[in-house]
Amino acid sequence: MPVLSHFAASRVGSGLRRHWGRGLLGVLAGLAVTIWAAVTFLLDPWLQRTLEQQVRTASQGRYQLRIGHLRTSLLRQRAEVRRVQLRTVGTDSARRPRLALALGRVLVEDVGLWALVRGREVPIGRLRLDSVAVSLDRLPQADDPRPLHEQLPGAGLRVQYLTVRHLTGRIGPATQPAGRLARADLTVRDLRLSAAGAADSARVGYAASVAGRARGLVAQVPGHTVSLGRLRFATTVRQLVLDSVAIHPTQPINNRRSAALRVSLALPQLVLRGLDAAALGRRRFRADTLGFRRPHLALTLPATPPPPFHELLAPYLRECRLGALVATSGRLRVAGTGLAPAADRVQVRGSGLRVLPYRPPGTSIFYAEAWRLRTGRATATLDAPYYHLSWQQLRADTRARRLELQQVAVVPTRSVVALARGKGHQVAHLTARLPVVRLVGLDFAAAANGHQLRAGTLTMDHPRISTRSDGRFPENPAVSHITPEALGRLPFQFGLDEFRIRGGTITTQYRAPRQAQPGILQISRFAATLRNVSNDPARMRAARPLTGEATGLLQGECWARITLRANVLDPTGRHTVSGTFYAAPLAILNSMTVPTRGIRFRRGSIAQIRFRMQLDQRAARGTMWARYSDLKLQRLNRRNQPGVLHRVQTTLINGLVIRDNNPRRPGQALKSGSMHSGRERHYSVFTLWRQGLVSGLLNSAGVPKPLAKKLSEGG
Repeated sequence: MPVLSHFAASRVGSGLRRHWGRGLLGVLAGLAVTIWAAVTFLLDPWLQRTLEQQVRTASQGRYQLRIGHLRTSLLRQRAEVRRVQLRTVGTDSARRPRLALALGRVLVEDVGLWALVRGREVPIGRLRLDSVAVSLDRLPQADDPRPLHEQLPGAGLRVQYLTVRHLTGRIGPATQPAGRLARADLTVRDLRLSAAGAADSARVGYAASVAGRARGLVAQVPGHTVSLGRLRFATTVRQLVLDSVAIHPTQPINNRRSAALRVSLALPQLVLRGLDAAALGRRRFRADTLGFRRPHLALTLPATPPPPFHELLAPYLRECRLGALVATSGRLRVAGTGLAPAADRVQVRGSGLRVLPYRPPGTSIFYAEAWRLRTGRATATLDAPYYHLSWQQLRADTRARRLELQQVAVVPTRSVVALARGKGHQVAHLTARLPVVRLVGLDFAAAANGHQLRAGTLTMDHPRISTRSDGRFPENPAVSHITPEALGRLPFQFGLDEFRIRGGTITTQYRAPRQAQPGILQISRFAATLRNVSNDPARMRAARPLTGEATGLLQGECWARITLRANVLDPTGRHTVSGTFYAAPLAILNSMTVPTRGIRFRRGSIAQIRFRMQLDQRAARGTMWARYSDLKLQRLNRRNQPGVLHRVQTTLINGLVIRDNNPRRPGQALKSGSMHSGRERHYSVFTLWRQGLVSGLLNSAGVPKPLAKKLSEGG
């Protein structure tokens, strides 16, 4: 009986314990269900309300946050937010810009909740933002000077993978925005918003790498509209690519100087390679190559030159270095200047560019160690609007110190009469065609930094130069600049070891008032060499003057040789010219003397003419030795016919004045001629040369000195 009682009591106790255990499990299960239900159905609404309230409180009611849907998963460490809207409310727009932000979807995964609870740097596996639209009425200004990681609560964030998809934006009113972005996508890896991330010099900002794409970017800047078709960049490959860049000025590009610089640019592609993106955060720009493909650039220069490029960059960068700058197939037009240059097929390569830290120009040329330049056809205006300059090709290499121009042409834009009328006086109507112009040993650094032209040799091959003038117009009242002393007064310093012309042709045409037919004088197969062509006092002086010689074929029949010696720094313009004319018939001069002077050489042959004359600002003086035979002249009327009076004049001249032969008889001494002609400074020095030759030739032929001088000065 006691045993049965004990067994019964044991069964009752065991049943009670099993019942209590099942109750505890039920309570725990119920509690878990309650917590799950609270988390599932109460946490998300609470969190949504809290976020909206915190934004309103932190911004002091200036911003309003609306969340359409929020869903969290603590077990999966994941949160998803949809239809987010953040906008400015109230009227406090003076301090902060008005903002309208719309987010289609925000996804956060793998959040380190335990690190968040412990107040450490919070790791986040993935943060994704989709369909982001931002609108601002103006750009914001940073009120807090602290770096971004110091403005965040806690120890910071570390996002392993951040993506932004389909970002659009607008700055300014919708009707006339100052900036607009059609779409952008951004990918950031290992974004560490903390003090450790900021201290890591290998990071781009706070990120290990950044890549992105954008298209449809338009911005309004002062006086211009800038548009960008597409942008691509990736810091892992260190490359930035811009496609379809365009800049349009609000005012047209024209040849009038403007108050500010006007730029028109069409650029199909810009590629920046080898970019050190991490250094940009330290205000240091370093890259390997900046390439422009088919840039078409037109600009109007401002009335006041802008500051140098290094001064413009200095507020933003401490360093600016570029390995190479390359532009291919470019087109350039510069307005706002009298030259108005334009060039096609421009190829440029600059090496070793350093803008900052700035160093005073020495051997560098426009911030670069070396440049190579090539152009196709280029045009400019000289003495606007009277002359047109062009060339078909230019090649320049600063490292090789060479510059070459091909098919250079200087052509008047008006006829002889129209040009003289435009100038208001007689003027040389110049046409020059130069197949090749070559500079060897050119000091590009001196030209770029010191406005000095220094070179070893300047060569012109087979130039064709012609001048035409009309004597019916008044003389030029200004002093001529085509003189040796004018070289010494040029506003820049120059120095050439040698200046060479090979195989040239020089043609001069002059219409006298008496005759519509112009007089023509031509020198073919012209070759010249000038040495020490300089206005540098260190190399130009009386003991070391400019020297040179020239040879050519006068009127296709008479060989001539001329030598020159001149100190271009002599203010009196003193120089010496000597030369020799070889055997030729005097009739070769009729093409010039008949229409301009009404004088024909009926007979006469030159055996040799030698001369030496000294010239200055007052006169030409010297001696001529002319050996000739059987000289006969004929005077003509305006119709180039020998009238009765002109026949009498011809008889008197040939019988009483002209010496038929020099020497008169074989074995007699040669009669020298005095070269003396006053200088009219309104004419070029070449006119004075011609006057001296004419006076010496007339005096050698028997014309008295005073008359020979007067006749030579007649033009």
